Amino acid sequence: MRPALLKEIVKGIFMKPVTIQYPREQTPIEPDFRGRHYADLRKCIGCSLCAIECPSNAITMVKVPEGYDVPKTNARRMFPLVDYFKCVFCYRCVTVCPTSAYLLSNEYRLASSVPIDSSSLSLSTVPKMGGV
Repeated sequence: MRPALLKEIVKGIFMKPVTIQYPREQTPIEPDFRGRHYADLRKCIGCSLCAIECPSNAITMVKVPEGYDVPKTNARRMFPLVDYFKCVFCYRCVTVCPTSAYLLSNEYRLASSVPIDSSSLSLSTVPKMGGV
């Protein structure tokens, strides 16, 4: 064995680990990290620009379910549904939105065995009819 290699091995034995012990130890996140994003339905006008501009076709426009109080500015009652498994997090949808309706987060824990999307997050931005 070469002396330089032996020196590196001995040094490595006494060094602190370089990796983070995730999930026991949380990963530090930069403030401008591009995490999970979703539409604020109080601002969204249902124009579909985000879905048209999405390079990975991760956004589809869907009808707001009955029972949600959507502002009159969204006459079509449509909102963008982001499929996080398809999304490349380029944030093109965020920049193209004419009403700045997208809410941004640093949430990066998206691993799941079932498909996850933005529906529950977006629908949580508007009240249900009748205050329920």
